[in-house]
Amino acid sequence: MLDHAYECFPCFPRDVITLQTNKLDACDGRYVDITPEIWDKVIEWLETAQVTRRTLPDGQPAPSEVDRQDSSAHDKITIKVVLPSREIQNTEILRDTQVDEIIADVSQTLGQCPSSIMAQLGVIVLQSNRSIRSYDIRNGDTIRLRMIPLTKKPIIYLYSPSDIDVSVKLSLIPEWSLSVIYPVVAIDDGQRLEWNMCQYLFWEAKANLEAFPLSPAFKPQSVDTFNPITSNLDDMDSVVIPVGKVAVYLDKSLKALGLHTEARTSFVTFWLPSFLKHEYIALRFVPQAAYERAASLRISPQPDVVTRVCMLFKGIRKEHLENWSNAQMQAEKDVGWWVDVVGVDPVRAGDVTLVRVLEWGGTEVFN
Repeated sequence: MLDHAYECFPCFPRDVITLQTNKLDACDGRYVDITPEIWDKVIEWLETAQVTRRTLPDGQPAPSEVDRQDSSAHDKITIKVVLPSREIQNTEILRDTQVDEIIADVSQTLGQCPSSIMAQLGVIVLQSNRSIRSYDIRNGDTIRLRMIPLTKKPIIYLYSPSDIDVSVKLSLIPEWSLSVIYPVVAIDDGQRLEWNMCQYLFWEAKANLEAFPLSPAFKPQSVDTFNPITSNLDDMDSVVIPVGKVAVYLDKSLKALGLHTEARTSFVTFWLPSFLKHEYIALRFVPQAAYERAASLRISPQPDVVTRVCMLFKGIRKEHLENWSNAQMQAEKDVGWWVDVVGVDPVRAGDVTLVRVLEWGGTEVFN
């Protein structure tokens, strides 16, 4: 627990961080220290704990604080940079180095666009145009680099047996901001818009990590809840497939979910370059009800059938396959089980006598 507190409050030397509570009967309403010796005995009775900075006698600084002050007097410091893959690099930099320089160096190694990477000091999101010195980052501090999840190419098709005029309203939760739309229309607060429906339209959005920074100790949400920042994949809700077999698996799954040949082909070819960066792919489809709560779609007049398919995926290294044994077995199951997971009606989705809406898109997960 102290390790998590240190990560969230890097400006405090580790030696002076302490956890306190006033919620136990023995506290009599006063805050008392939770020492390592009693932690296991009281944890089941606590819902919250307060992180405080301990004051040493006569204003004496903690030993680590002295070390940090001495090392920070120099122009060069050594920091730990945690990559999105959780690999840790010890990096020597000048204190006047800008945050965007660190991001640019890492983006070349990762083959990613610098704008898709953000830096955090604990829960503080670092601005790219500021220097390391301006954040009082010192020797031994840790900067975490995170990929900004980008939901790409949710494309919306309208199919009707006759010509009709349709209005489409899209509203996103605050954790998302629209980044690309077509056709271009006015956007309200970066999260709401309205189209007069043409043959098709699409939108893309990036996660608002600056407004909703991810704590180092975050817990992924359940599969029934979708949030572009915290949603993840695990061994129980996903399948894991060698990258060479992903295209075939996806085509079969999308067909079961009601996507026609053109939509399936567009889906696979759009995401294939992202898949090919990895050895294995973990993927799952988001329940339509959960997706609707995060990206509400209001269509007037109301169509007979709405099918919304959102895929989450992440790259898996071969040496980590032992953590995905169940997901590998699930990849051998008949793909029809995704129909119940997503909650779609593929028969009605293919009925040409009905007014139908089809949407497909996806997000690469880096948590």
